[in-house]
Amino acid sequence: MDIKNTLLTGLQKFANQHTLTTLGDRNSYLGASDIGYCPRKVILDRLHPAEHDLATLLRFQRGHMAEDIVANAMTAAGYTNFDRQVEAIAGGNTPIRCHIDFVFNAPKLKAVLEVKSVSGIPDGPYSSWESQLYMQMGALKEQFPDYQIKGAVLAIDLGSGDIGFFNGYAPDEILYQGLKDRAASIWTDYQFMILGHPKNPPTEPSPLCGYCTNLTTCPRFAAKEVPDLEDCVTELRSLLEQGKVLDKKIEPMKANLLSIVNQAGHAIKVNNTILSKAVRSRQHTDTGRLTAFLAEMGHSMEEFQESSSYSFLDIKTAKMTIPRNQKAA
Repeated sequence: MDIKNTLLTGLQKFANQHTLTTLGDRNSYLGASDIGYCPRKVILDRLHPAEHDLATLLRFQRGHMAEDIVANAMTAAGYTNFDRQVEAIAGGNTPIRCHIDFVFNAPKLKAVLEVKSVSGIPDGPYSSWESQLYMQMGALKEQFPDYQIKGAVLAIDLGSGDIGFFNGYAPDEILYQGLKDRAASIWTDYQFMILGHPKNPPTEPSPLCGYCTNLTTCPRFAAKEVPDLEDCVTELRSLLEQGKVLDKKIEPMKANLLSIVNQAGHAIKVNNTILSKAVRSRQHTDTGRLTAFLAEMGHSMEEFQESSSYSFLDIKTAKMTIPRNQKAA
């Protein structure tokens, strides 16, 4: 049995069934999460749905697990006043249906909780999360105008066991109307493209572009500049520089502490930290002897060498050029 293929095909079927059962026909409306994402991605994903790979499907399952963990924990803690996957329909001509992870109910109060499964807790909520939350709260406020509505986002990193809780949100009528206008624009472009009319939906590059199946045809990445990613790239370069500085401090400190452990001849304890000398061995090939042996057999090392490739993010600073007719200051 090909276990990888079995997992892939099984999870594809499960994902399709789960979407149909809980969300219905996604092509007939816009969800709250759609409105905060890149319009081009939202539209093309509907027009040309792609089969998700195993990594994406596992991320989906991780999201379902995070929601189940929250539900189980809340129930065990005695909080049973919540509903899951609550649907709130926004008013207007654009079909917008919000599916809210959790709604906690109290007299004249409804609190929205959106759960996000992540790899690494961000310092603050992403703008797409906030757009989704404001859309959900606005639609719920329309449905329950006499209730106080609150909102929060809970980010859960199942790998590290860490969480981030972003609280204190309330409906904002101006933001809500702006999101509805944005949804109307996305939906209009989508309807035109369904009828075969050429359209270039707006693009909004973000760190999530790496997960988009339409990236290779995106006009923003055919250009020389993608200014929308400037903050992300600037932060990365700053962190890399900080890492270099920290490495210069870390390595000498480690070397000094190792010398102390060597002198002591045994592990030492500093508060709750145990410092000891670790020794690992690895095998290596004596290329000189192997080359001589192969030569005796009428062969060479090159006959047994194979090339392999790997990918990494190459970061360079672009060189500034001065036009010939412009003198440097």
